[in-house]
Amino acid sequence: MQNQTTYPFTFGNIEFSSFNYEPYSVKGVGKNRHPIINMDKFIDHSMDHELHLECCKGLAKCHNVSPGGMFYGEVPPFEEERFGVNSWDNLLRHLETIDPTGEHRKNLEELMSGPGNDDYKKSCAWRYAYYALGAIVPWFFVVYLRFGNFFTKADSSKSMNTPNAVYFPKLMKYIETLPFKSIGRILFFTTYPNAPICTHRDSIIAEHKDHNINLFFTGGDRSSFIWDSVNNDKIYLEKGARSYFFNNRDYHGVDAEPKFRYTLRIDGTFTDELCEELGLENGYTWKWDYEQNS
Repeated sequence: MQNQTTYPFTFGNIEFSSFNYEPYSVKGVGKNRHPIINMDKFIDHSMDHELHLECCKGLAKCHNVSPGGMFYGEVPPFEEERFGVNSWDNLLRHLETIDPTGEHRKNLEELMSGPGNDDYKKSCAWRYAYYALGAIVPWFFVVYLRFGNFFTKADSSKSMNTPNAVYFPKLMKYIETLPFKSIGRILFFTTYPNAPICTHRDSIIAEHKDHNINLFFTGGDRSSFIWDSVNNDKIYLEKGARSYFFNNRDYHGVDAEPKFRYTLRIDGTFTDELCEELGLENGYTWKWDYEQNS
């Protein structure tokens, strides 16, 4: 089988990637291809209320909050209709159709030639698309406790704690008890009241070993779902679950909720024992063999 096609584009000397919307069946997690897995039985939830209070207090103290967060790739047609616009990379990839004067291209090229490393410059590009072009803003804000590149988020060697981590001492210690053998990115995704999270995928359909745990603590249920783009069906996390794991290459989102909410996301590499229990052969969250053998 062939991986989904990516489409590169550049501003200045910085290369970006995008991909088109294509309907795929839900790939799921592991050889049994579960769409979304309740992880509660693998996690100690005895401190949930205490951790929730620390999360709320810590978020109130945080500096360097990132507005909007980021995902890439063309969104499903119904989301483009609902939001009236597409993702930042889709807009930038087709910039000539919405920028007849070239003023936005000029600004973007100036941003790409300015100070900072490539990761910083790329973040300038997607934020510019939010502010100037009206691209879909996925989250209210995100807060990194351990920063990692979006495309290498599970790699512990390419991540490091941020200054905000000091506001969450119990949480950071608790994270060390989770069933990871190495931890990459750690961050809060937050949602504004009554605002949905646009249905999206983290990357192209391809074999990968991205492992993640998403936690709510005593914030209550979240209406998190995997979207089956072939059958046009939302597959929800079971009610009452406080944590879950999913294949981030499947379309996913969160329905609107009436108040501010957060999800704590930890990316990394699961222990060998957990991989075996979840059916992740050689650590693969998903590979083509799973589909051929199901």
